[in-house]
Amino acid sequence: MSVDTIRIIFNDEGADTFVVDDEEIEYGDIRESVEDIGECLERLGYRTILTPLTQEGFDGFLKELTDGRAELVFNLCEGAFLNSKFEMNIAALLELYGIRFTGNTSITLGVALNKGWTKDILKGAGIKTPAHFVTDEPGTWLPEGLEFPLIVKPLSEDASLGIETDSVVYTAGELSKRIEHILEEYSHQALVERFIDGREFNISIMGNDDAVVVLPPSEIDFSEYPEELPRICSYEAKWIEISPLYRKTLPVCPAPVSEELKKGLEATAIRAYRALSCRDYARVDMRLDQEDNLWVLEVNPNPDISKDAGFARAARAAGMEYHQFIGELVSIAAKRYD
Repeated sequence: MSVDTIRIIFNDEGADTFVVDDEEIEYGDIRESVEDIGECLERLGYRTILTPLTQEGFDGFLKELTDGRAELVFNLCEGAFLNSKFEMNIAALLELYGIRFTGNTSITLGVALNKGWTKDILKGAGIKTPAHFVTDEPGTWLPEGLEFPLIVKPLSEDASLGIETDSVVYTAGELSKRIEHILEEYSHQALVERFIDGREFNISIMGNDDAVVVLPPSEIDFSEYPEELPRICSYEAKWIEISPLYRKTLPVCPAPVSEELKKGLEATAIRAYRALSCRDYARVDMRLDQEDNLWVLEVNPNPDISKDAGFARAARAAGMEYHQFIGELVSIAAKRYD
């Protein structure tokens, strides 16, 4: 398909806040990323239209979306009205109106947001994923085959929301307390799974069908992480740059891996990508245990693609400048519609 004008849609709800050492900071305003991506597209010769989504302006958003001025929508929406569960609804809206857009389908976005469904699909496809159960009761009963340590997460949140240093539990009492916290704080079920203590990798994938490209693997460096804490990339460690934990979970890309391990990471990531029917781009998170088994933790079909995020870092490691990476995402989507 021929593309001259691209509409960028995004959540425009301002910055989030987080408290570190009694100091409230703001972060996560997507406007900067939107402007960066717009500049990349214009550098590549496209005309761009920015269309923000807000609860108060939804009617205007829909009117702009359907005005026919753009051949392709660059979808940066990670939810709607401050609710990540509506991420799939925006893609479904685009599908309903027959609007061509970058990224994954509403079905893939909706299924992947539910960690339990994702793990069931991975398991059904013969892909290793940690044993788990889903609960809405703060009890201490464990299914057969599960033993401590365990990690407790919100069932349907993304961006590591709800993952904190005490998410890893070692006793029945800690498990019950953590489940109760998830139920009260996030108002939906908790996912409890075996905690894999080992190296953590993020694998970024681009493409469709047989033209799938796996970018160089990225690893989270836990070598400076406090020994008394479980080695996890919590919400604070992932996003809050002034946090001490952020500075002790720095990504390394390309990861220092053997050729054998690299091939294993790539093959497993592609299998997970296809099992979830991903298209255009997605990220697969994995851990390597002490026996060199690879375990898929999550599949993220709408990862952060801002200039300083992990996906763009992996693209740079593959030899792509940021504008080339953004241009490639457009080309992949356009080719799919052909």
